[in-house]
Amino acid sequence: MNSNNLTAGVARVDITPPIGFRLQGAMRRIEPSTGVESPLLARALVLADEKTKVVIFDCDLIGVDLPLGDKIRKTVGARLGIPASRVILGCTHTHNGPCTTRGTIGGPHHAGGKPGEIEILEAYIETLVHQLEGVAVLADSQRQPARAAAGCGEAPGGIHREELLPDGRIVVGQNPSGPKDHSVNVLRVDDLNGKPIAVMTGYAAHPVVMGYNTRLLSPDFPGVVKRIVEQVTGATCIYLTGAAGNQALTQFLQDDWGQMERIGGVIGSEVVKVFYGIETRPHKVIRELGVSLSSIALYHTEFMDGPTHRCFQAASRQVTVPLRPMPSLEQAEAELAKATANLKKLESDNEPTTKTYPARMVKIWAEGVVGKLKAGIKQENKDFEIVGFRLDDFALVGMPGEPFVEIGLAVKKRSKAKHTQFAGYCNSVIAYWPTADAVRQGTAMSVDAALKSYNISAPPVAETVDILVAGFDGLLTELGI
Repeated sequence: MNSNNLTAGVARVDITPPIGFRLQGAMRRIEPSTGVESPLLARALVLADEKTKVVIFDCDLIGVDLPLGDKIRKTVGARLGIPASRVILGCTHTHNGPCTTRGTIGGPHHAGGKPGEIEILEAYIETLVHQLEGVAVLADSQRQPARAAAGCGEAPGGIHREELLPDGRIVVGQNPSGPKDHSVNVLRVDDLNGKPIAVMTGYAAHPVVMGYNTRLLSPDFPGVVKRIVEQVTGATCIYLTGAAGNQALTQFLQDDWGQMERIGGVIGSEVVKVFYGIETRPHKVIRELGVSLSSIALYHTEFMDGPTHRCFQAASRQVTVPLRPMPSLEQAEAELAKATANLKKLESDNEPTTKTYPARMVKIWAEGVVGKLKAGIKQENKDFEIVGFRLDDFALVGMPGEPFVEIGLAVKKRSKAKHTQFAGYCNSVIAYWPTADAVRQGTAMSVDAALKSYNISAPPVAETVDILVAGFDGLLTELGI
């Protein structure tokens, strides 16, 4: 039996950028933001006992690039006296926040930047590092004795978004027959008297209810989920987006903010329902017989002292996913010539930026591929860290990038924990992680367009899912599940 004492602390900070910042996520949208639908927040949950400490962030951002993620995790880890691998930097992946993934094409660092825009963005990012460091320190300072327990429910709304057209093309749309994950994992964290401290949850769907015409800074539907949960329970809500690489919602790319409220309400209500079904305190049910006008069997709950937890441990592992071999230099130069001609024609025809900007991104990507080939590079790898922790019968595992739902479902199935929450978009966003079929078919968003937006030379190999699931097998084994 573990004699350590679990402690938990939470804090939050407003990370909303000034109005006028470009919104990252819709590649044809370069106009400045015009207002704030809801503030963008960063929340931090610190869980610790005498042997282990982890920090879980929930940031209303599309994600962070790998150097930025490393910097934040190292900075926070140093302040809290823990390895950077124990800092889980989750981002909700809202497409209505600032450009914080500088390695991808689509922000002012690569195309379309206005004078001074990059400098202002870099100043925001530098401030962001300090804000996240500060909120983690604050959460750590507010730790108090705690207990935690988990539950799981289901909420409709998520849908596979790789839609097959009659002509054989695959577009971003709706595929009701495709795999999906409607589970709603909930970890409830209370003080020793059962008063809520925090609730951690998530859902496997892109936070893109609001579409191309949105000009307001917004956390999208995860913000609605968190607002509902916090208003009803009084607990700080940590939201981590799941394996959403090929998952959308039935409300997708809308102009009506009411759609965001409705789907957020459906998921948030399920979180609340599961939350109130969880009891964190050790207890037993006592049955007594009594008499009124009739005999009565009375049942009441008796709470008792006991250890705060049995097991709390964290783990991390390095994973390498190869990209497919790059094309020949001749093929790449032909692709570049085609992209250059297309952009030139659009500009000469005075087409709007909704057309010229994506075309410019393709040209930039093609130039990069040619440059790598001329430098002698023929194939690239993506190296990154997967992370996780186990708290009794609950486990959280997370990874960078945009994993397809098949990865999350496979990892959950293989885990021996009673409740396993899978999170993508942790620590950085560097690529989509598609299935072999998606790579073979060259799906519109997650393979073809993703090469351009993430500025990678080729799609991940067909064995990507197997590589990642094997990595998580090792992580789960290290956690004893």
